Amino acid sequence: MLFSEKNAKDTLKTTKQRMVKYQAEFLEQIDAIEVDAHWFRRVFHTFAASFLFYYLLPDEEWMNVIKIVVPIIIVSCMIVIEYRRLRGYIDHQRFFGLRNYEKKRPASYLYFGIAVLLLFLLFPQQIAIPCILCVAFTDPIIGETRYYFGKKKAYTIGFIISLFFFLITWYRADWWILILVSVVGAAGALIGETKKLRFVDDDFMIQMLPALFLLLLWQGLMIFGISILPPKIILPI
Repeated sequence: MLFSEKNAKDTLKTTKQRMVKYQAEFLEQIDAIEVDAHWFRRVFHTFAASFLFYYLLPDEEWMNVIKIVVPIIIVSCMIVIEYRRLRGYIDHQRFFGLRNYEKKRPASYLYFGIAVLLLFLLFPQQIAIPCILCVAFTDPIIGETRYYFGKKKAYTIGFIISLFFFLITWYRADWWILILVSVVGAAGALIGETKKLRFVDDDFMIQMLPALFLLLLWQGLMIFGISILPPKIILPI
């Protein structure tokens, strides 16, 4: 009897040890997936800078049609996919890198794509380029530095980086225009990143808010006969 009780206790102990081991291994796997998803999102952001090849496409009539139609088709497909995912027709687990809150609302990549589409089709490249660079680099840099230095320092770094993107895009403008545009654009990007809205993702706001600020500034000064747009920095091949 004592021998049976001892065996039972040993078996229970061994089972508990195995469960603890399996639990630890499972948690390690989950952590690894989370880390991979985290860096996947970061790489996806930086990849957006490659979208600027759009401005290298030949400036010919047939190509101009393609430059309008193809981006619209791509974003339309993204909308259909997201609609089907949210309706449950597509398992959200097929989408690597989704955050938990994106399971019941459109994913950030859709907001990302819509903003890029609007910039390409509705804004001059002098405004669009720095806004795309902000979402490609400023957003992930703020996200990373926030963990190490806190929000205030991270936002300061983000503002300086955004300022740099507008400076290099508008460097051929008059000095007062260069400073004004850079400050307004960087401030817009920072506000778009820091102000979290329930139904609008910051991947959309960090691009569209500075673009709208600069559009209003550009058109407002045009009323007084002042044109602030510098020459394009990317010309078609």
